[in-house]
Parts: sequence; C-alpha cells; structure tokens
Amino acid sequence: MEKLRFWLENHYGKLVVIILHLLAWFLYLFFYRVAYVQQSGSTEYRSLFLLSIVITDVPIFYYYYLRAVPRLLVGKKVWILLLITVVITLCYPIARYGVDLWFSIYYPDDLIPLSNIAVTSFNVVYGIRALSALFVIAMAGIGKFTFDWFENQRIRRELENQNLTSELAYLKSQINPHFLFNTLNNIHTLAYKKSDGAPEAIMKLSELMRYMLYESDVTYVPIEKEIQHLKSFIGLQELRFKADSIVSLKISGDTKGVKIAPLLLLPFIENAFKHGCNLNKSGAIKVSLTINQGVEYVVENEICNQQNDVSRDTVGGIGLENIRRRLILIYPDKHTFQVSQSSNSFKVSLTLKSNG
Repeated sequence: MEKLRFWLENHYGKLVVIILHLLAWFLYLFFYRVAYVQQSGSTEYRSLFLLSIVITDVPIFYYYYLRAVPRLLVGKKVWILLLITVVITLCYPIARYGVDLWFSIYYPDDLIPLSNIAVTSFNVVYGIRALSALFVIAMAGIGKFTFDWFENQRIRRELENQNLTSELAYLKSQINPHFLFNTLNNIHTLAYKKSDGAPEAIMKLSELMRYMLYESDVTYVPIEKEIQHLKSFIGLQELRFKADSIVSLKISGDTKGVKIAPLLLLPFIENAFKHGCNLNKSGAIKVSLTINQGVEYVVENEICNQQNDVSRDTVGGIGLENIRRRLILIYPDKHTFQVSQSSNSFKVSLTLKSNG
C-alpha cells in the first residue's frame, strides 16, 4: 500500500493527463455516434465506424501532439511542419474514402449520409474530410500548448516553493547562531563574575536550544510554545542583569488553537535587550501580546544617546531585517510591521491577520 501511494504521488500529473485524454476521446467519439451513426440499425456498423475514426484520427493527433509540435514548431522548423500538414490534409480524405468504400460494400444499408455521398461524389466530400483533418491537427496543437502551459506553471510553482523553503531555512539558520552567540556572551559574563546564576542560565539555554533545534523545524507552532520560549529567554536575561521584572509582559486573549511561525517573536525582545538602556529597573522593556482575530505584538524599550540603526545588531547580527523578510515570505499581505523611534524610546509593532 505504501509503494502504491508513493507511485501515485510521483505519477499524479501523468495520470491526470491520461485521464483527460481518454475523456476527450470519449467525447469526440460520442459526438460522432450521436451526429452520424445514431440512426443506424446495425450495432456492428456503429462499432466499426467508430473504430475507423480511431484508426485514422488518433495517429494524426498523437503524431502532432508528441512529435510534430514539440520538435518542428517549437524547434522552429515551421516549413517542414507546414509541408507535413499539407500532405496529411490531402491524404486524409483519400483514406476516409477508402473506409467509406469498404463500408458501402459490406454495409450498404447502414451508411451515414456523408459516406453515401462520398461513394458517388468524391469531390463533394473531399473538402469536408480535409477540414476534419485540419480540426484534428488543430486540436493536437491546442492540446499540446495547453498541457505544456499548465505543466510549466506547476514547475514554476514548485521552484518558487523550493526557493521559498530554502530562503526560510537560511533565515532561520541565521537566527540560531546569532542567538547562541549573544547568549554565550551573557553566560560568559555570569561565569566571569562567579555568579550563582550561571548554572541556572546554562539550564535555561539548554531549554531554549532544544526548542530551536528540535521543535521549531516546522512551518507553524502553537503560540503557547513561542510564549514559553520568550519567557525562558527573558528569565535568562534577568539572571544576567540580576534584576527581576525587567520585562513587563502582558498577554491577553485565548491562545488555544492559535499557531504562529516559530522564532518570530524572540528577535524583538532580543533586540530590546541588545539596544535598550536602564535595563536594571522594573518594566524597562514593555511587551504586549494580544490574541483576538489575529495576533498583535508590541515591544517597546528605552534607548540612550539617540542610538541609530537600532533595528540592526552591530556585530554580525541580522536584527529585525531578518524578521521583516520572513514576514514577507510567510505572511504575504497578512501582516503589518512598524518600527517607530523617538529621542528616548524604540517601538516595534507586529500584527498578524487571522487566516480565517
């Protein structure tokens, strides 16, 4: 069963094309049956007549569909294609005349009107048969271009998805070492000062890295996990600064069932710790997370000395520009991202629209 599912996944596109071709031929033959041989009293004649259509029309169609159009028209050998088309258009009525003649001998009472006329007045029907050949050729060309267009669109979408996945993976891979670099510096500071909080900081770092390495390798995660990740990071930073309640974290709304792109919220607070000042006082960084028909996330911190380019770290960091790009990729037309700065504060606001 697993092998069958794998085979179907790999051949799904080809199966769809085959089914559409069979359906088209069924409708084509059904038209001939209704329009030409419905009144015939002989079931055998009806079957043989439709078989003769298959014998003459199917080879022409698939010659153009599989070979002539892709190799001659697309290959810019139009004059050869035109020459072959003229030959087939001239020969097709003769082939159909031979079929009509055979039917007139064995099924004289069941002939369709067109076949009956063709036996006695060949020239009258010749033009009609030639147009029939051109119709089959035109359908082959239209079908080929149509199916190729849809196939090219499918390939283009796959490439876009692959590029999107690659870019998102690259952006996420930047977050991990960037975060780890800053956190190890913080733990180094605690260890250098022989702080009692160093062992606890290492444990919190272990929790954070477990989430980043093993739980964030998906498109979306429950927002509860992302919130817990924020709280662990905040606790780690408060150990570093030996201060409680540096971050005023307010969460409102029902988080149940809400999902969000992983590692999306952390860089906002990381950026605030990186560039904020007066971080030893309570409420130095204000964080608000509201869940109500979407997600609203605001991080605000004080800045000192009119800091410039706050949204980007000074040492090999990717700051908020990384998040800006990820938002464009993951939430196209479903987010707003604003950065505002005054003489003494820096504020980042993010709104994610609900998928519903």
